[in-house]
Amino acid sequence: MAGRIARAAVTPEPQVTISKNYGQTTVKFGVFEKAISRFALDLYKAEGFAHEPHVVRYLHDTVDRGTLLIDVGAHFGYFSCLAAARGGTVLAIELQRTLCANIETNAVLNDFWRIHTVCAAIGPEPGITQVERMDPTPGKQVTSRQFKAASYPMHSLNHEIVPVVTLDSLLSAGTVEGFDRVIVKLDIEGAEILALRGAKRSLETGAAIFVVEIHLTEIGKFNGSLDEVLDCFPMDRWRMILMEEEGDTEMLREALVAASVRWQGGDGNLCVRFEPR
Repeated sequence: MAGRIARAAVTPEPQVTISKNYGQTTVKFGVFEKAISRFALDLYKAEGFAHEPHVVRYLHDTVDRGTLLIDVGAHFGYFSCLAAARGGTVLAIELQRTLCANIETNAVLNDFWRIHTVCAAIGPEPGITQVERMDPTPGKQVTSRQFKAASYPMHSLNHEIVPVVTLDSLLSAGTVEGFDRVIVKLDIEGAEILALRGAKRSLETGAAIFVVEIHLTEIGKFNGSLDEVLDCFPMDRWRMILMEEEGDTEMLREALVAASVRWQGGDGNLCVRFEPR
């Protein structure tokens, strides 16, 4: 209790507080206007707006006290807070330090002490990486560095240094022990393929349910493809469920690839849930 009081004492008050209702569940969000993009702020302030309602619906209906959610690309904790409100335990993985501070603000605002914020990148192997200090457009810190020809020195004033961890390390026995259900949500602007390359053991053992936002227009920047993502989830061991606002549809691989044409070259992303058989 003393530690919780101490954490709350050093957590700043948010500039804007927004309440969102999901069925019988209400979550408060505190945001700092300079810490998230203007676009995201306007959307979250809009009355009745639910970001990615298909993911919201799944988490609302699925998460309970026996659930661990690993929220990769947590932004300011939108899905993390919903999962915590449903009783789940959350590892909120976020690359940007400003957004990590905002996640912790939201945890305190809602008294969600089962949200654990981890400032890190998810990759194919452990290490450290440099992240540009720039405006808080979602995903920009991930995709912009793909266009830089040179590495920046460690003493750069315009970069954060963050650790790189793998999904296999996060899904270790010590982490998942005691949970009835583990869900990994991946939404990292095309870098989802890098994360999956670091999850070989977990994919072999079916250690979690994976909810993957496949960014068809960005994944090629990481030398990945839709086929490589689907190769990680062989149909004899995994079910593939296309998640859309209108509902969820289980599909075979060929049908899923055919359906992806709707998102090719557009602004939308293909959201697929992979469940171990």
